[in-house]
Amino acid sequence: MRTALFGRRGRIAKAALVVGAAALALSACSGTGSSGSDDGKVTLTFLSHYGQDPMKSGMTKMIDEWNSSHPDIQVKQQTVNFDDLLTTLNVRQTGGKGADIMSSYSLWGGQLAANGVLDKPSAEVAKDIKDNYSEAAAASVTGANQVFGYPTEFNTYVLYYNKKILADAGYDKPPATWDELKEIANKTTKKDGSGNYQVVGLSLIQDGDNQTAHPFLSLLDSAGGKFLEPNGDSALNGKAKETMQLEADLAKSGATTTSIMPTKTFPTNGVAMAIQAGWWIGSLKTQMKDEYSNVGTAPVPGPEAGDKGSLAYSFFTGVNSGSKHKKEAWEFLTWLNSNKNKEGVTEMGDFLATNGLIPPRKADADILGPKLQAEDANLTPIYDAASYAMAESNAANAYKAKTSLHNALNEILVNHAPVDQTFKNLTAEIDRK
Repeated sequence: MRTALFGRRGRIAKAALVVGAAALALSACSGTGSSGSDDGKVTLTFLSHYGQDPMKSGMTKMIDEWNSSHPDIQVKQQTVNFDDLLTTLNVRQTGGKGADIMSSYSLWGGQLAANGVLDKPSAEVAKDIKDNYSEAAAASVTGANQVFGYPTEFNTYVLYYNKKILADAGYDKPPATWDELKEIANKTTKKDGSGNYQVVGLSLIQDGDNQTAHPFLSLLDSAGGKFLEPNGDSALNGKAKETMQLEADLAKSGATTTSIMPTKTFPTNGVAMAIQAGWWIGSLKTQMKDEYSNVGTAPVPGPEAGDKGSLAYSFFTGVNSGSKHKKEAWEFLTWLNSNKNKEGVTEMGDFLATNGLIPPRKADADILGPKLQAEDANLTPIYDAASYAMAESNAANAYKAKTSLHNALNEILVNHAPVDQTFKNLTAEIDRK
């Protein structure tokens, strides 16, 4: 898998911090940079973060195919680095030059929709997404009674583990319950005589902003809990408190720490287990080379045997509500996400799978999944999680709530704050919005 796509979680923070202000500014303007001509030819602009290969060439290939067969509706690609995507969208929209079609992180979707930036797709498009995409993928692009657009880049979380470290500690398989997770995490943790970590038993953080949030939400899902209601109110209950207590126990015993980043130390055998997204597979292959054979993946375990959980997040392509050519824009997006190659796979699905991502359309995953999983069994839990993962919330206050969650978890993991009071403070803070 290509780390260029999702090895940028930290950059999501910078963009998401301005999403509220950006969306408010966007809603005030309606012009776009599309154009028409006297002969009826329409040129659509498509703003995305696909500015570097292999993503750029893959997207260009599909757009060129469309342009060659649709002379009256031409698509012009506009690309920026992901760091600048939301800011660019904002600036161009405010200046009346917003793109007709946009690629967006789904976390931003609720805020963009609430401020009238996104056009509502037709009932036919909405039905296609609801019926033919994985439940988690469809949920990630749906909020406030609106489908934002077609799901594209899609990832789920699983438990990564070092087979050799577990075997040396006497375990021939990954944990299947929280009790086993705690036991193996404690058993595999090693420190030197000065108390410095040699091996962290279980990492509960990831790169980027709000480092503790996604691993926690995966564990919360395994317990049957929820994070936010559709309107952004807290959905945290006793299940969340139990999940917080699990992390508190691991921190108290020293089996987990926030001081060591798993993306840096897992490849060098410094972390036994970590809860991470599917994109990490490609990074580990590149970094570990032959030692990648020591890597295993498994569902994130729950409190009891058979319980499992995951978090799913995605990006989407949608249409600007201010576009003068919304009909043509949706026509292109429908083609882009449904046109099939000779193998019966959509061009978009093949494009995503080639770049190490789960095709969100179920039929694509059914065709491509077995082939890719036969080449690497570690992909199987990642693909399987698409059928049960909790979709990342895209409520208008989702990013703010996720930041509050991260801060609360940091208090527990770093400062050993009491779970009960931390839980109460968190739910109250989320509900204040």
